[in-house]
Amino acid sequence: MSTSMENQGKPITTHDMVVVHRMFRREFGQAAGRVRGVRHGSRAQVRLVADRLELLLDTLHHHHEGEDRLLWPKLAARLPAQGELWKRMQGQHDDLSAGVARARSLLAAWAAAGGITHREELAEALDRVAKAAGDHFDQEEREALPLVAAVVSQAEWDEIGDAASAAVPKSRLFTVLGMILKDADPGEQILIMGHLPLAPRVLWRAVGERNFHRLEQRLEAAVGHG
Repeated sequence: MSTSMENQGKPITTHDMVVVHRMFRREFGQAAGRVRGVRHGSRAQVRLVADRLELLLDTLHHHHEGEDRLLWPKLAARLPAQGELWKRMQGQHDDLSAGVARARSLLAAWAAAGGITHREELAEALDRVAKAAGDHFDQEEREALPLVAAVVSQAEWDEIGDAASAAVPKSRLFTVLGMILKDADPGEQILIMGHLPLAPRVLWRAVGERNFHRLEQRLEAAVGHG
């Protein structure tokens, strides 16, 4: 193995990726039910659900865009014997990108119509994305992530997360953070928060966390779970 990025006995942890994947699994697992559960004609509720789903689709896109740009090329160069694995991972990203694009188009039409049209088409498209994403995450966690720590430095790994975070509009950052932390245990919360500068950490504890919980309550009420 030829690489200049050996970790010299201090391998990185990739568990933060597993925590992010868990968020996507949960949110996409609930997505179709949220579309089917919102009351027809209630534009405020439709908009609330549409905003969450739009953010979710955008976040998945940026998550995979960062890997395509900053991770897979490094792994292909440093572990060429695993070339078929890297090609498969990137191919799954391409398939997911097409599914996300279709879901985003249907979401826009559904929201514009106040939830009256495209409901089942959108729900089915979101279910397909949920299934494809879940299968991809399973393979990535089982086959790819165990190989990453030996050939990627902590700085390179952090760059992937930083790129995904930078792509999130500042006004939506705490919503994404809340989604990621929602099912995280205390140790995982420390791991995720450790990637943030001091100011966002302070703001999250001061106002962001409370505002996120209020948003969750409104979202649950909008789909009849409140």
